[in-house]
Order: sequence, then C-alpha cells, then structure tokens
Amino acid sequence: MELDPVLTLYGLPPEQFTAARNQIAKTLRDAGDTRGSESIRALRKPTIAAWLANRLVRTAPDQIAELTEFGEDLREAHRRGDRIRLKVLTPGRHELVDRLVQIAKANAADDGRSITVSTAERLAATLDAALVDPGAAQMLRSGRLSSGLRHVGFGVVDETGAPVPITGAMRDRPTPTATAGKTSPRKSGPKKKAPGVRTRKLPQDELLRRQRAELQERLREVEADYEAAENERAAAESELDANEHHIADMQTAIERLTDELEQARRELRQAQSRTRKLERALTHAARFAAAARRRRDAQHQRLDAFNA
Repeated sequence: MELDPVLTLYGLPPEQFTAARNQIAKTLRDAGDTRGSESIRALRKPTIAAWLANRLVRTAPDQIAELTEFGEDLREAHRRGDRIRLKVLTPGRHELVDRLVQIAKANAADDGRSITVSTAERLAATLDAALVDPGAAQMLRSGRLSSGLRHVGFGVVDETGAPVPITGAMRDRPTPTATAGKTSPRKSGPKKKAPGVRTRKLPQDELLRRQRAELQERLREVEADYEAAENERAAAESELDANEHHIADMQTAIERLTDELEQARRELRQAQSRTRKLERALTHAARFAAAARRRRDAQHQRLDAFNA
C-alpha cells in the first residue's frame, strides 16, 4: 500500500480523486497540519490521459523503465548528430509508445472502461515527451501527473498548452561545421563628433525606428490573438475532458444496467415458464373440479328423487 498520500491519490480512478483528496485534506487539517492540508487540497484532478500514464507506472514499471532508458539513447544520438543511430532508433521509439498505449487500453478494458481516440493520442504524446525530454521522463516516473504532456520543440506543455516547469529539454548542439563559418563581428569604437557640428538623425535611422515600432505593435496584436485562441483551446480541452469523464460514467452505468436488464430477462423467462406450468395445472384442476361438481349435482338429484 502506498504511504505517500499524493501517490495514493494519483493511483485512484479519476472519479474517486476529488472525494479522496478532500478527505485527506480534512484529516490533515483536523490533525493540525494546515500547510499539508492546503497542499493536498491544491492538487489537480488528473485527466484521463494522465491517469492512464500514472497507472502504467504502477502496472508496467519495467516497460516504463525501458521507455526512459530508450529516451536516453535517443537523446544521446541527437546530441551527437548520429543520423545512422537515429534511423535505427526511430522505429523502436514508435513501437515502444504504441505498446504502452495498448497496455493502457487493456488495463482500462479490465475495469470496464473504453478509451477514446483523442485520449489515446494524448497518452501517446505524453509517453513520447518522456522519450524526448528528461524532465518529462522524471515527471512520468513519479506517477503523479495531473495532465498529459506534449513536447512542442521549445519545451514541454500540458494538455491545456501551458508550459510545464521542467528543465533538461533536448536541444541539438551546434555542429563544428555550422559554427566554423561564423565570424565574430568587428567592434568599432564610438565616432568622435566634429567640434561645432550638430548631430542630426539620418532618414534611414528614422525608417528603421518606425519599422521596429510597427513590428512591436504587430507582435502585441499577435500575442493578444494567441492568448485569446489559447484560452479558447484550453476551455475546449477542459470541456472535452469533462465530457470524456461523463462518457466513462455513462458507459459504466450502461454496463450495469445491461447486466440488470439481462438478469431481469432471465427472471422474466423463468416467470413465464412457471406461468405456463401454472396454467396447465389450473386447467387440470378446473377439469377435475367440473367433474366433481357434476358428480355432486347427480348425487343431489338422486337424493331428491329418493326423498320424493
């Protein structure tokens, strides 16, 4: 049993996370650990993709270790610029990720869950980020992910697109060939002003200043557009995640109701079979009662005739 309450929480199914987190936070607060209680309460509920990754760490530790070790080889090949080695490693990279995604799907199926295509893609992106970035690999191995990860070239982001505060992202080192052709700019000292001559800004300088101002203004507009688009994307992502949780709950309910329906059908068939038996018994009893009634009536008639 995991002693670390955070590890315990992130090992639970997502639908159990919030209630368990609040209970642990309450227990810590009641024990006087206010800081620990606030720390627990601040933990984010994992997305489905993050929960699947956390579960892989617990159910397939050897495969996760293989993935992270493979990532070290892959990053080393990138650093060396070893194209031959990269050509050999790349197919294995995709094979490892696909194998782990299939394991995660099988684990979910054992719990009666089905994984959507988008969730499987986010899980694959998380595993691939752990291959590319050592910081992401460390986060994956912790088994405490609250969001899936994605490597985007300049670093790692979560499922909302927000940068993940980790270091060690893989970057290609400049090759000697690339640096050999570069020359350092020559430094020139400040020009001395001629005595009595008034310095005037050249038209070319003014043009460059205006162009720079226009570019800066355009950058501000683009950044504003990006922030609005990113907020919209994050909201859509959050809504999608909530809908996937709802789908998982509905699938569980459907399976439960399907079992109940099948049980009700079995009971109905048994009741119908018993009804047919009882109907046959009733028919037999009715015939027997009719015959007995006729015998009784005949006996009454004989008795009446005798008395007359």
